[in-house]
Amino acid sequence: MKAVKQMILLAAAALMGISCSERSVKSDFPYDVPQAYLEEAEDIPPFWLATTDEVNDFIKKTVRKGSYEQVGTSAGGRPIYAVTYGVPRQGKGSTTYSGASVINKPETYRGPDNDKKVYMAISGVHGFELEGIVGSINLISVLETGRDLNGTQWSEITELARQLDRIVLIPLVNPDGRDRVPIRMESFKGSAPAAFMAHEYLNTGGRDGGKLLGWPDCKEYIPLDFSSVEFPGSYPNDAGVNIMHDDFFGHPQPETRMLYEITEREKPDLMLNMHTGRPRNNYFIGMLPPCESSCDPILMRVWEDLYRSVHTELTLYGLQKTNNVELESTPPRRQEGIGNFNLNSAIGLHCGALVVTVEDGSHGYTGVYDDGTPVEHTPLKSLKSELLVHQESMKFLLTTGGLGQWSKDYFVE
Repeated sequence: MKAVKQMILLAAAALMGISCSERSVKSDFPYDVPQAYLEEAEDIPPFWLATTDEVNDFIKKTVRKGSYEQVGTSAGGRPIYAVTYGVPRQGKGSTTYSGASVINKPETYRGPDNDKKVYMAISGVHGFELEGIVGSINLISVLETGRDLNGTQWSEITELARQLDRIVLIPLVNPDGRDRVPIRMESFKGSAPAAFMAHEYLNTGGRDGGKLLGWPDCKEYIPLDFSSVEFPGSYPNDAGVNIMHDDFFGHPQPETRMLYEITEREKPDLMLNMHTGRPRNNYFIGMLPPCESSCDPILMRVWEDLYRSVHTELTLYGLQKTNNVELESTPPRRQEGIGNFNLNSAIGLHCGALVVTVEDGSHGYTGVYDDGTPVEHTPLKSLKSELLVHQESMKFLLTTGGLGQWSKDYFVE
């Protein structure tokens, strides 16, 4: 049986073009993961900071214009840090968010600073979805120095940040899941149909010699019993819970409680939740629709305009599937498995923010165009995409005025 398993892994490695002489995994690594899946990139660019230690060290050494604080502790006992800029809202309102939403008066929940514009972004909810983590760290670099860690100047982000009242960033929400994968960066495995398997395996987990749990089937087991699988992936925390699908109204995980507490304190207008998970046939960064059944109709209309603004700019920079602005900036219809109730819904219902998932492509493999030709996808292209999404989302928030103004401009009798 073991010999058969080894043959399967060697065949998979050959199909993906992976060398079977990978770097050895840490001696204390407790999982029987196919070695081909743990091949690390040889030339990791300097802007690629994505391990728990790299993230935490960067925050502590770099953040001076802003502030950082430990806002929570993961289920596995690891610290979670937030970085903030500007002045938080002051004072309190007279009612709950639910009460305020019924009368369409957000100021009665958010208090006298209702008109302040607060931008928030989180990443690393799924620990090994690295693009969002790298984007968040480089955004902090821009806010501190004016440049990303590749040396590119982002003067528009700097100016937008100066005008926004508050920015709140949590680069790594799930350090448990991140620490479960012992490599800094995946090696690039090409565009063959099986090339995604290593990335998917490290994220969603697997059993029986490399067989994927896969998306969305991995959501059938929450909490996941780690002893029932070969590798639990990076989605769950150390309690086995995929935070995107926590027990939100019963016994939420410490990471979710942390998000409840900080969003209650900050009351963001707009919050991005950065992920890596674009399909092979549309391998470009994009925003997903909120859950319609748990999102204020006003915010659904705001999301459509936000999508148009962000995707227009991405298209103009050649970072979408085509150069057709009208096509690429038209908000998509809800897809099966997307826009269902999840962490975004719970946070939105908790604090009134428009919470939006952004999905990027993976640096570990690439997708294809409609004719089957590979999509150029590099870590540097991902960095540019991530920062442009932040830039255009900040700009949208600033120019449209946030929830205080949205409640007027997008209200329909």
